[in-house]
Amino acid sequence: MRLFGFVAFLFLAGSALAQTRPIPAFRVAKAPVVDGIIGEDEWKDVPFVEGLKDEATGADYADSGRFWLSYDDKFVYFAARLKDSDPRNIRATEYRTNTGMSGDDWVRLELDLSGSLSAFNSFQMNPLGATNIQIAGGRASKREWLGAMIAKGRITESGWECEAQIPWQAMSIPRAGVRDLRVNFTRYVARTQRTFTNVFTGNGQNALTPTWAKVILPKQAVDRSIKLLPYAYVGYDKTSKDIVNGGLDLKTALSEQINLVGSINPDFRNIENQILSIDFSRFERLAGETRPFFQEGRQYSGSALFASQRIPSFDVGINSYGRISNTTSFGFLNTVDFGHRDNMVFNVTHDPDPTTSIRAAITNFETPGISNQAYLVRYSKQFGPYGLQLRDLGSKDTKFGFGRHQDASVSYSKGEWNVFSRYSRVEREFRPRLGFFPEVDYKGPFIEVDYQKSFDKGRLNDWGFTTNALTYDRVAGKFYRNEWSGEVFTTLRSGFFTVLSADLQDFEGSKDSLYSVNMGFPRSNPFTNISGQFDTGRQAGAGYQSFSLNGAYRLTKKFQLTMRHQTVSYFGVNEQTIFSANYDLGNDRSISGRAVKRGKDMNAYLAFRRSGNEGIEYFLILGDPNAPRFRSSLILKVTVPMEFGRHGLSMPWAQRHVISGPAKP
Repeated sequence: MRLFGFVAFLFLAGSALAQTRPIPAFRVAKAPVVDGIIGEDEWKDVPFVEGLKDEATGADYADSGRFWLSYDDKFVYFAARLKDSDPRNIRATEYRTNTGMSGDDWVRLELDLSGSLSAFNSFQMNPLGATNIQIAGGRASKREWLGAMIAKGRITESGWECEAQIPWQAMSIPRAGVRDLRVNFTRYVARTQRTFTNVFTGNGQNALTPTWAKVILPKQAVDRSIKLLPYAYVGYDKTSKDIVNGGLDLKTALSEQINLVGSINPDFRNIENQILSIDFSRFERLAGETRPFFQEGRQYSGSALFASQRIPSFDVGINSYGRISNTTSFGFLNTVDFGHRDNMVFNVTHDPDPTTSIRAAITNFETPGISNQAYLVRYSKQFGPYGLQLRDLGSKDTKFGFGRHQDASVSYSKGEWNVFSRYSRVEREFRPRLGFFPEVDYKGPFIEVDYQKSFDKGRLNDWGFTTNALTYDRVAGKFYRNEWSGEVFTTLRSGFFTVLSADLQDFEGSKDSLYSVNMGFPRSNPFTNISGQFDTGRQAGAGYQSFSLNGAYRLTKKFQLTMRHQTVSYFGVNEQTIFSANYDLGNDRSISGRAVKRGKDMNAYLAFRRSGNEGIEYFLILGDPNAPRFRSSLILKVTVPMEFGRHGLSMPWAQRHVISGPAKP
C-alpha cells in the first residue's frame, strides 16, 4: 500500500504540471505577403508572443524574439523577429528547400494538431528562407508527398526576421472543427551552438507547451487518389552488361490521419549509404538509414525491436501508419523478398496524457528454415524532472529458442545536469532478428551523468563532462565485464574545441584502455572546419593507435568539399579515406561524387541529379555509390510523379506548370 500511495502521489504531482499558456487563434481575411519583411499592416492585429529561454536551463535569453501565428482555410502563417547583439555573425548558408541547416541560424515552428503533445510537426527556416519540414510520424522528402512550404527571410541591423506559409494539407489533420492545438517556437544561434525556446518545457515540463486556442481546423476531404512514383532505369554495367529495370512507389490516404505507402521492386542504387569508421569494436555497428521507404512513418513503426538496416532489399513492401485517435498511433510494415524472406513489424503507442506513454510491438521474420518472432511492451512516465521506463521484450527463434530482455531505467534532468541509470537482464537466447541487439547474456546496472555549462560572455563558450559506468555479469552469474568512461569538453568563443576522453574496461579478463584527444575549429560551422583525433591504448590484449583527420571547405556558395581520413595501427596498419564533393546547380539540381579508399580497395562515383522538388526526378550515375570497389557502370534513373484519382491518371505538377506558364526573366 505504501508503494501504491507513493506512485499515486507522483502521478498527481506530474498531472499538476498540466498548465498551458493559451495563444488566441486569429483567422486572417487577407493572407500576408510572404516576402521576409514583417509589415506592420499585415501583422498588426495578429496575436504574438515574446521571449526566449535557454533550452537546457530555462534561463531568460537577452536576445529575445517575437512570434506571430495566424491561419485561413488553406494555410498557417508564421512570422518571427529575432534580436541579435552580433548581427554581423548571423550565419545563413543554405538557401534550398527541405534541406539540413545544422550550421546556420534558424527558427522553428512546432505544431501538434492533435493537442496530445505526441504528434508535433516541425517547420524550420533560416535567414535566407531555406526550409526543412519534419512531419509527425516521419515523411520521405519527395515534395509531392511532403507538401510545399514557402519561407522568406532577411538579416537586419538588429537581428533577422522571416515569414512562412505552411499548407494545412502537408499535415495529417484531425476532424474539422474548433480545436485547441499545441505550439512552441524554437531558435538556434549558430555561433554559440545554443538553442532557445519560447516556453521552457524541459525537466519533464512538456505539459507547459502553449495551447493555440480555438483554432477552426478546415474541413479537408480525404485525398484518396493514389500518388504514384514509377521509375525506370537503363544503363550498362561491366558485370551484368545491359541493365533495364523499373519499379513503383505509391502513397494514398486511408483516412484523415492514416497513410499507406507501397513499393514494388524498389531500387536504392542512387542512395548514398553512410560509411562507418574503422575503429575497433567488439560489437556490431550499424550505419544510419537513408532509404525513403523506411523514412515514411518511422516514428510510428520504429522501436527497439526494429532496425530497418536489417532488411537489405525486397521485392514488394507496404507501410501503413498514422493516428487512430488523438492519443493512439500505430505503424505497420511488411516487406517480401519472394522465395527468400518475409519481414513484418507492428507497433501501437498510447499516450493517455503528456507525461505517460505505453507501447506494444511485435515483429516476425521468416526465411527458409528459420522463423523468428519477437514482442515488446514498454511503459514510460515523467514525474517532473524524473523519468521512469519499464520494458519487457522477448523473442522466439527456431535456432535459439525463447529468450527475454528486461530492463528498468530512471532518469533525472534539471538545468545543466542529466542523470540516467538502468538495470538490465538479457538472456542468451534473446535474438530478435529484425532488431539491433549486439550484446546478449548479461545482467547488471549502468549509470551515466552529464553536465554542460554555457556562458553568454567571456572567452569560454561552454564546457562540460560525461561519465558512465557499468558492471555486467552473465545471466548465470559468471563475471562478464566492467567499464568506466569519461569525457571533458570545452569550446572557446572563437569556436575552437577540445575533447579529452578515457575508457577503461575489463572484458572477461582482458584489461582494455583507450585515451583520446580531439581538437578542431570551428565547432559551430559544418561547412568549413578542420578537426583531428588521436587515440591510444590497448584493445583485446594488443596495442592500439588511431589517428583521424576531418575537414570541410565551402569553395563557393554552391561548391562544398569534405574529407575524412583515418589510420588505425592494430595488428598491422589499416587506412580509410573518404572524399566528397557537391556542386549545386540550383535548388533541386546538383553534381556530386564520392571517392572511398579502404586498404587496397578503392571506389568512386559521380552523379548528376535532379530531385527534391515537384516534377520529374532523374539521376545519371557513373559507378556504384556503395560498392567496395569501382564498378564500370553508367545508369540513368528517371522517376515520373503521377496521380490516379476519380478522373483517371494525371500529372498535377505538369498541369500547374502549364497553367502558370514559364517563369518571367
